[in-house]
Amino acid sequence: MRRVLCYALATIFLVALYATIFMELMAREGQTGNADPVTAVYWVVTTMTTVGYGDVVFENLPGRVFSAVVGLSGIFILFAVLLPVIVTPWLESLNRELPSKAPPKMKGHIIICGYNPIVEALAENFRRQKLPFLVIERSEETARKISKRYQVLWGDPAERDTLASANIGSASLLIANERDERNADISLTAREISGVEVVALAEDLARARFLSYAGASRVISPKALLGSFVAQITSPPRKGVFPGAIKLFGSLMVPLPIYQGSPLIGKVVHDPALSETGAKVVGMWQKGRFVSIPKDEVVSSHSVLMAVGEREGLDRLRELTMGPPRTGPLIVIGYGDVGRRIVAALTERGVSPSVVDRRELDDAPFRSIVGDGTSEEVLVESGVKDAAGVLIMLNDDSDVVFATLLARNLNGEAFIVARANHLSSAEKIYRAGADYVA
Repeated sequence: MRRVLCYALATIFLVALYATIFMELMAREGQTGNADPVTAVYWVVTTMTTVGYGDVVFENLPGRVFSAVVGLSGIFILFAVLLPVIVTPWLESLNRELPSKAPPKMKGHIIICGYNPIVEALAENFRRQKLPFLVIERSEETARKISKRYQVLWGDPAERDTLASANIGSASLLIANERDERNADISLTAREISGVEVVALAEDLARARFLSYAGASRVISPKALLGSFVAQITSPPRKGVFPGAIKLFGSLMVPLPIYQGSPLIGKVVHDPALSETGAKVVGMWQKGRFVSIPKDEVVSSHSVLMAVGEREGLDRLRELTMGPPRTGPLIVIGYGDVGRRIVAALTERGVSPSVVDRRELDDAPFRSIVGDGTSEEVLVESGVKDAAGVLIMLNDDSDVVFATLLARNLNGEAFIVARANHLSSAEKIYRAGADYVA
């Protein structure tokens, strides 16, 4: 569209310029009857498009030279600009076929059925670990949009032919990432033609058993996982328990947020204080930016260490990431699926948070404040000024940024954990003042 707009504006300018020169030359020849704007534009258009009806012509040499220049420029614009720059790419985009088969040599790959913001985070992790993957997307528009970023296969993942075209027989994992009903269809089809491990991402944990009945090897609720993870990093740590841990060659790889007041703040990652714990730091997040094996990176209060080791060593390293204990309430802003899971997990640990939500929470076993989480008055009423921690779990990233700015302005000491609904929003939320973005 930008190219078309530039081309149209340039053409209008050129036609106007030629029309002005035409009227001047016609007046000099004495053909005053043709020296008007309508005739001028008519003559320029017919000459540039090489139609040349011959009903309006110059009689003197300057006018004939001008006619030749206009005709040649029209040919140049048509064949050198319009066709190759605008028409040809447009036709190619219409005729370009989306891949309907995975590359024949693709093996040991991960198949992701359905594109949504979760895929952004998955793709980032898969690329970091150099794991091959492809996305099966039913929507042609979405498939075209993401085809430049990911290996895409256009088709219905609930159909046998589509999964066969994705080389499911040689895949290492299939992730069903659509609505629960669709995920059940995908799991059934995958089980009919392959023994590949199927992980189904559930929107509603109440339906998890139906996905298992359909053949899913594992059923995961991203929202429930996020809620449990945030609850664990904001409640007192339990020895040997690590939220978000991943098994890696017999060891554990865990994310360890750096809390305000941690003795590690200001130290470099290869400092002896870290290595003496027995755990190894293999990566670090700095305000949404991941650094692999960060030997010379300096630890800040916004850092998250990716550490590998046995539970004892990880416990020792986690003790160093903790700051001095804080007293004060925990405030949860947003009581959707994630917020509800956080409150349930905190309540199980004997922590009773205050909850801010737009809805009236009748008979809630915790203190609730009805209002907008992006309102300063509501946050003050909730007790943010005296809070030890603020958990911002809103569904819109713009609201998350605004609520984070308010909370940080009201309480410079609170540990703020915020939810990013899109990977690209993490850096903005960190800049707004969050200590940890989940």
